[in-house]
Amino acid sequence: MSLVTLSILSLLTMSSAINNAPLPTVHYTVPTSKMELALTFDDGPLAKNTPQVLSILKENNIKATFFLLGENMYGNEKIIKQIIADGHEIGLHTYSHPNFYKCSEEEIRKEIDMNLDLLQKIANYKPKIIRPPYGIVTKSFLKIAQQKKLTIISWSNDSLDWKKGHNANQIYEDALTKIHPGAIILMHDKSSNYQESIKALPKIIKTLKEEGYSFKRISDFNL
Repeated sequence: MSLVTLSILSLLTMSSAINNAPLPTVHYTVPTSKMELALTFDDGPLAKNTPQVLSILKENNIKATFFLLGENMYGNEKIIKQIIADGHEIGLHTYSHPNFYKCSEEEIRKEIDMNLDLLQKIANYKPKIIRPPYGIVTKSFLKIAQQKKLTIISWSNDSLDWKKGHNANQIYEDALTKIHPGAIILMHDKSSNYQESIKALPKIIKTLKEEGYSFKRISDFNL
């Protein structure tokens, strides 16, 4: 998204350490020598949207990864359990989707802890992965992710389905631009364009299957 900036690159090249340990890696792709990739969805769950995504995934017999927001979990407990029952993976995406540039270390920690606590309470589920809101990576976030042993996941292919006015064809084209083995595709089950995203999803899956790709959850790869 627009807030993914050069600060990410600068953090990745830092030679300093946190708590005498190397900085954790931010994964923009997944390691594979096969025709495999990861399909991911941010900002859910939502009662109207997420079940439609789950239905499409089930129809196509593929697995995906959902990065959930804590504030959207209330009232959607059954959907969270359905995501798990369908064999998909859940990752953390914080409680309220804040801009980490504007957060103190304590605020970032609280956002992650609240996200973790809700998932454990609702589904007895402990995520292994986290995606920072907007893809923003700060030193404080890296420190906390390291302490909590969370693997940091970004993306290589942004469908831009969050962009207002983006239609299904544009979402399709953006998701598949420069697609490659090990790609991580970013989509959303909550966005201003969710109906267009839902329209694009079956076509994205169909094209990738025709090109020989298979779909895996993030943690199915050796990160």
